[in-house]
Amino acid sequence: MLATILAAATVPITIAIGVVFIIAGAIYMYRRKMLLGVVLLIIGILLGGLNIFGVFD
Repeated sequence: MLATILAAATVPITIAIGVVFIIAGAIYMYRRKMLLGVVLLIIGILLGGLNIFGVFD
């Protein structure tokens, strides 16, 4: 039962972390640090950060 609760809680946490990575990547790209910005954007997308915007629904 505890494993079910923890598994259900990890999905929103990874989505929130993904959103943070996407925002940080956009900020780094704006500050002309393109490589770091692109890497952060890719990591954010892989973590599911675009789910908050309803892209993959």
